[in-house]
Amino acid sequence: MSIFLIESDKSELLKPITFKEGNMLEKDIQNIIKSNPSILGEELLIVGEELSPFEDSKKRLDLLALDEFGKLVVIELKRDNDGFHMDLQAIRYASMVRLFSIDKIVEFYGNFHNCNNEQAEKAIDNFLGGDYAQKLDFDNVRIILVNQDFSKDITNTVLWLNEQGLDIKCIKINPYKLNSESIWDIDTIIPVKEAQEYQLKLREKKHSDQETKRNNKDFSKYQFNGGIFGKGRLVLAVVSDYCKNNPNIDIVHLQNKFPKELQSRLETAILYSDLEYDSKLAERYFKDNVITLNNTSKIVVCNQWGVGNIDRFIECATKLGYKIEKQSQMQLAT
Repeated sequence: MSIFLIESDKSELLKPITFKEGNMLEKDIQNIIKSNPSILGEELLIVGEELSPFEDSKKRLDLLALDEFGKLVVIELKRDNDGFHMDLQAIRYASMVRLFSIDKIVEFYGNFHNCNNEQAEKAIDNFLGGDYAQKLDFDNVRIILVNQDFSKDITNTVLWLNEQGLDIKCIKINPYKLNSESIWDIDTIIPVKEAQEYQLKLREKKHSDQETKRNNKDFSKYQFNGGIFGKGRLVLAVVSDYCKNNPNIDIVHLQNKFPKELQSRLETAILYSDLEYDSKLAERYFKDNVITLNNTSKIVVCNQWGVGNIDRFIECATKLGYKIEKQSQMQLAT
C-alpha cells in the first residue's frame, strides 16, 4: 500500500521505513499496543505482559489479553521481516496458558494494572458484560502474531493451522516517517476479510449458544433423608450426615471419602481455618454452616455445584450407602 501526504494541490509519497531504521524496539511496539490494543482490529483487554507461563520457564510471552468472548489471546511481537519461529513460540505459550486458572488470570490482571483482586475481577467482569467466571474460555486460546512482515513459511503454516481448528491472526505493521512523527499502516493479512467475517459469525454463534445454555439453568431438586435440597445444600446435607455418623474422623479421612475430583476445582470439604485469609475462597463454601468433628476440627463444605459435577457427587454418595432421588417437576408441584 502507498500512503501519500496531500497538501493543497500537491502530493508526497511517504517513504516506508523499518522499525530498526525508526529506532523502535520490540518493547516500544509492545508499549504502544498495550496502551491501545484496539489497533489490532478488535476490542481486547490486556491481562499482563512479559509473563512466564510456569515458574521454571525462562520464556516470557509478550502480551496476554482477553477478547470480548472471554477467550485468552496470546500476542507475540517481532520487528523483523519474516517472523522466524514466532508461530511455534506462540503455540508453545498458548498450550501453557490454557492451563491457567480463573484466579491466576485475576492475579495477572491485578499485578499488571496495580489493583487488588476485587478490582481486577470487577474490571474483567465489566469487560465481558457480567458473569465473567462463566464466560472465561481456557479451551480455545487464540494467537495474534504482529510483525512488519511475514515469510511464506509463516503464512503457509498459519493458514494450515487455522484449517486444523486453531485461531491465529497475522497482523502486518508498516511504519512510515512523517517529519518527526511515525505513521503505522496496520493490515490483517490472515485471515482475509471474508474469512474473518465468517469466523466472527461462528464465534458469535458459539457465544449465543453459550448464553442459551446459561439461561436454561438447571434447578433440579433432590430428596435426601426426608428433605428436599438444591445441589449445594444436598452436598452439605450428605457430608453433615456422614460426619454425624462417623464422629471420630478427621479432614484427611473426609477428603478421601469425598475427593476433590468430585467438584473438579475445589475440595468438597476443608478446614474452616483455611478461609481466614482468603475472602474469595470463603464465598465458595458454606461458611455459616460449620461442622465440628470430635477432634474439635471445624469443617466447611463447598457450595459450588452444578450440572457439571453434581452427578459425580451423587454417584460417590450412593457408593457410601446414601439414597438420593432426583425430584421431577410433577413431584415438586404436589
